[in-house]
Amino acid sequence: MLTQQMQKQKQLLLSWAAIQFSLLLLLQQAFAGWVIAIFALLLLYRLLSVFKAKAGISLKLVNLLAGIIAITFFLQLRQAGVLHFMLQILLLAATARLLALQHLYEARQLVWVHYFLIACCFILHQDMLIALFILLVFAVNLYSHYRLFSPSVSRLNWLQTGRGILIILPLWLAIFLLFPRLPPFWQIPNVNIASTGLNDTLDPGSIEQLVQDDSLAFRVEFDGALPPRQQLYWRARLYEDFDGRRWQVNALRQNASRQRAADTAADSSLSYRIIAEASQQTGLFALATPVTSSSNVFISPSGLLSSNKPVSQRLSYQVSSSLTPVVLVSEQEQQLNLRVPPGNPQTQQFAYQLKQQYPQSHELVQALAEHFSRQPFYYSLTPPRLGSNSIDAFLFDSHTGFCSHYASASAVILRHAGIAARVVGGYQGGNWHPQQGYLAVRQREAHAWVEYLHNGVWQPFDPTAAVAPERILDSLDSALPEDQRALLDPGWRQLVLLQNLRQQLMHLDYYWSVWVLGFNDNRQRELWRTLYRYLPAMAYSAAVLFSIIIVVLLYLRLTQSGTDNTPQATKQLHRYLGKALAAKPLSLSVSAFLLQCAKRYPAHNAYLKQLTALYEQALYKEDTEALNQLKQLLKCHKAELGRLRRAIKNT
Repeated sequence: MLTQQMQKQKQLLLSWAAIQFSLLLLLQQAFAGWVIAIFALLLLYRLLSVFKAKAGISLKLVNLLAGIIAITFFLQLRQAGVLHFMLQILLLAATARLLALQHLYEARQLVWVHYFLIACCFILHQDMLIALFILLVFAVNLYSHYRLFSPSVSRLNWLQTGRGILIILPLWLAIFLLFPRLPPFWQIPNVNIASTGLNDTLDPGSIEQLVQDDSLAFRVEFDGALPPRQQLYWRARLYEDFDGRRWQVNALRQNASRQRAADTAADSSLSYRIIAEASQQTGLFALATPVTSSSNVFISPSGLLSSNKPVSQRLSYQVSSSLTPVVLVSEQEQQLNLRVPPGNPQTQQFAYQLKQQYPQSHELVQALAEHFSRQPFYYSLTPPRLGSNSIDAFLFDSHTGFCSHYASASAVILRHAGIAARVVGGYQGGNWHPQQGYLAVRQREAHAWVEYLHNGVWQPFDPTAAVAPERILDSLDSALPEDQRALLDPGWRQLVLLQNLRQQLMHLDYYWSVWVLGFNDNRQRELWRTLYRYLPAMAYSAAVLFSIIIVVLLYLRLTQSGTDNTPQATKQLHRYLGKALAAKPLSLSVSAFLLQCAKRYPAHNAYLKQLTALYEQALYKEDTEALNQLKQLLKCHKAELGRLRRAIKNT
């Protein structure tokens, strides 16, 4: 018995250590490298002590060690953030409890802390595969919880567990679909996780680095047909401050992006829904000029979309856009986009020449596009480094650049020519999946183009389309030489089998996002309205189905009672003892089995002997009085019969 208890304790310690390693892996993006190293060393030490059959560390030493580590976590509170500090303290509490664990009864708090940590994993992760892994960790912790309180010799009854799951699943589904979806009672404070996607600064090389990231940026589902690829310019940032080398979002523009634009009467040509990946930024994506949006998204006067807080989890929002250019907001906006810093004298002279030859803005833009098309300019993911006069070096020396180089040079030329212009950062294109009906836009579709002012509206101009039209009409891969495509797709990613598997998992993850993560209060209200509309029909159908079931049960009962020759005494025993009689060997009669149980369970000896005597008298002598006494005895001792059934079942 002692050996079984020690084996049980070892198995539980190993399972708890595995759970904490899994939690460390799931929460690693919230921890600094040195924090991960501390937890890994503590868990490795505990694993070695379990394998070597050593006792846990003394509680005083563990408390001292945990106190020192907690102080170091507190000193890094400003860098880590409140949320990450809370996660660190929770995991430290679980690890400290595991290190000091001497007896199994001390582990009750440990499994409950694990439940809290497992729930916290959903704050950082929403992918379907990771969610399945989190549920697996939850199942392991739940099984360890059962093993903690169960006898060492008992085993999990999988049949009963399966029945319990079949009962719980419909209830869980009903709660998920119908229970009111309350807003969060608290907000996630100070989530210091590195942001992804476009930033507020655009310089040579920033987009080149971003396009080498193949992760999803967002997915789009159109209400109608897919627009032509030339229209798929997803606006996300406006870069209007230029210091001679890099572009930045203007400070006034950052504040304006949090304000909702006035309602417009423009007709919406496109209606679509976007599922944006977590980026830790407030900026979102839209086509052309957004007209309306769902309540969780704001449209600024400049046509940019933003969330009221950083997108720390997947965000679903609906947008309607007009395929017309964005209108000029104010005179201040025009003056902001005419400023040019000193430097780049050759570019300035080139702009003056263009202005003299083409006084109209649209003619000048067309001439600039033809210049890029006819001259030996090259589209490259690895352009050479540029000096202080970066625009001059690009236009007149290297002739090689990426979309940000062409957009930056074009905007500077237009400003020198007296035309207000700005660089737009966003995404272009995407990969359409017709069977699933959505457009997948990845970070590699990051793009930069230009908007210039003409007749009071901001006309789009993409110089990349003049240099590498394949980038706009097809994809980035088709616009790059073969040696640079390897930078986008490593060798393992080029395997057809892995590509197909990755794509299928992406499709499943999309359905997960739409039907589970995207099931918000608006969809729930729509479901309630649909149910209310069909409520009479559902009630009539339920009544008819219930009536059919009642009729069938009555019919079966009547037919069984007419053909069933089982004696009433035997029926009464089976009614109250139930599955306990199922353990009876076929070679024993009911009376012999009851007497055998009377010897095996002395606590029920007198009752079982009295029960057997009345049963035999009612069965063999057909004594009506004995049958009535048997019924009364079974009815008055239900509690004792329940204890007897459990005793028979557990042996």
